[in-house]
Amino acid sequence: MDLLPPLRTDIQFVPASVRGRRVLAIKDGLGLRESMGLLSAEVAGLLPFFDGSHTIRDLQAAMMRARGNQLVMLSEVERLIRELDELFVLQTPRYHEGKQALKSQFASLDRRPAFLSGSAYPSDREALDTLLEGIVSRASSALPSVVGAIRAVVAPHIDLSVGQAVYGNAYAAVRGLKPNRILILGTGHGLDEGIFSVTTKDYETPLGSFPTDTHAANALREAGGALVAPDDFAHRSEHSIEFQVLFLRHLLPESIPIVPVLFGTFEELQKIGKPSDIPEVGRFLDVLRSLIDERTLIVAGVDLSHVGPKFGHDRSGRSYEPEFRAHDEQLLAALCRGSVTDFWAEGQRVNDQYNVCGFPVLACLLEILPESRGTILGYEVWHEEATKSAVSFAAVGLGSREWVDGGMG
Repeated sequence: MDLLPPLRTDIQFVPASVRGRRVLAIKDGLGLRESMGLLSAEVAGLLPFFDGSHTIRDLQAAMMRARGNQLVMLSEVERLIRELDELFVLQTPRYHEGKQALKSQFASLDRRPAFLSGSAYPSDREALDTLLEGIVSRASSALPSVVGAIRAVVAPHIDLSVGQAVYGNAYAAVRGLKPNRILILGTGHGLDEGIFSVTTKDYETPLGSFPTDTHAANALREAGGALVAPDDFAHRSEHSIEFQVLFLRHLLPESIPIVPVLFGTFEELQKIGKPSDIPEVGRFLDVLRSLIDERTLIVAGVDLSHVGPKFGHDRSGRSYEPEFRAHDEQLLAALCRGSVTDFWAEGQRVNDQYNVCGFPVLACLLEILPESRGTILGYEVWHEEATKSAVSFAAVGLGSREWVDGGMG
């Protein structure tokens, strides 16, 4: 039985229009292709057959049905498979070899290059500084004050062009702080091994680099054991930390060491009451907690609900909006109260139905942050009309009364 190779799980298909023709654009976070690939509507309709359980004959039959039962030669089916392989859409030896080459190349570096420079934001230093300053300086003048000394900031990781207002509100709270270490916690969208990924690489930006605290990274890797990814490849193209580093480098001195950590998913959501109920997670969080003092700033780069057909739902993002907004409200309320048990219980209540990609990050943040209270600084929903999908995101400042008289001010 000739099974079809499955589709990659680390790419996105985005509806688009080219000269009036509906197509699917291929977004490849790894960048195995220099140019974006496009799929016709006919080919797009055949993608469900590449799930690892269908055969070449199944695909041939589907192609004939789509063409009104016209004969489709097996050679045409094989040509389609080769074309998809050339687009790096399928999990084939060609894809795995290409990914391994990228892994080897990244492993040889002592710095993490600014992967999205020149595409998601300007590569020119002056232009980037101007962009970031414009975002931060336009923060709402009516922002509420964070109670106590600021210890942590929650910021989005959505595209800068989409989330400018919320990014600005988040990082206006950082301006003027003088931390001696920054923990940057991000969502590992491409993390396919383990729950955590740590790196010892310095983070580069067009504005200069941030040195990574290698001692802390090694201690975290040892504490997390098998739950830490065996390499740091997930950091290579991950934007959830890259976008935070841009703002931090714009606002703060270059010499501050950072501890960048990516978080994957907790499959044990319904089995435990909080992350540290998993022993190795608890040990990992113990090390993170030990890094925090009155001069430590924590930044969480997260988005909230992801709803609609793009994210596996059978309804539009707009139709879900009352539901996911209510869920977001409960999560943010628990975050602001500093209650990890309430936060986790809300995730369990909906069984992560709304795909809150920042859920593991925020749950762990609540476990490592000393007694704190949060203030919501912004919340928005972005609707992607092409896919009838939506993403929500927020800015939150978390302050600690315990350190109100000292610290980073």
